[in-house]
Amino acid sequence: MKSKRVSLILCVCAATLLLPGCGNAQKRETNTDKKQDFGTTADKIEISADELLDSFIDGEVMAYYVRADSPFYITDLPSDPEDFTCYSVGDRVDLDNDGENELILKGPYGGKYLDARDGQVYVLDEGGGTASQISYTEFDDQTWIVHADITHAGRNFYYFTLYDGAGHVLEERSLLKEYWETPDLPDGPATVYTYGDKRITREEYDELKLKMLGE
Repeated sequence: MKSKRVSLILCVCAATLLLPGCGNAQKRETNTDKKQDFGTTADKIEISADELLDSFIDGEVMAYYVRADSPFYITDLPSDPEDFTCYSVGDRVDLDNDGENELILKGPYGGKYLDARDGQVYVLDEGGGTASQISYTEFDDQTWIVHADITHAGRNFYYFTLYDGAGHVLEERSLLKEYWETPDLPDGPATVYTYGDKRITREEYDELKLKMLGE
C-alpha cells in the first residue's frame, strides 16, 4: 500500500513539471524577456559631445589619454585662479574640424584641449612645457593646433598639427627661425629660416607667419 502511494506522488510531480507555463520554466522565460527589453532600451541612449563635456565639467566622467594610463576627473586638477599651475574652464572651439566643439581647459603652457567622441572624453592635445606652449590658429579654412617655443634665446619655433574628428593627425607643418650664433640679433645675416624641410628667406618667413599666425 505504501509503495502505491509513493508511486502516485511521483506521477503527480512529473505531470506538474510537464505543464506549459508552470514553475521555474515560466520564471526563466520571464527573466530572459526582461533582459532583452532592457538591452534594447539601453542601446537607444545617445549622448552628444556637448553633454559629455558638460559631464566632465560637472565631475561625473573622466578624461582619457589615448596612449597613457592616467585618466583624470576635473577635480583632480588644481584650480586656484591665482596659481599659474592651475586650470580653469575655457572656451569651446572646433579644434579638429569635425563640426563639434572641443573644450579648452586654460592652464599651464596653454592648458589642455579635450575632445568628446565615442562616448568618452579624450585629451586631444596639451601644452608640454616652456618649449611647447599650446594654442590654435586658423588658415586655409582649417583650424590648426600650434606648439610654440619662442621664449628661449636663439630660436623661434612653431609646430602646426591638423587633427581629424577621430583624434588622428592628418598633417604637420613647422616654421622655424634659428639665430644661435647671434642671440641678440634675431634677424641678422646668420639667421636661418625654415618651412618644413625647406630653407626660405626672411621675407617668405614673415609672409608665412602672418598667414599662419596672423602676426
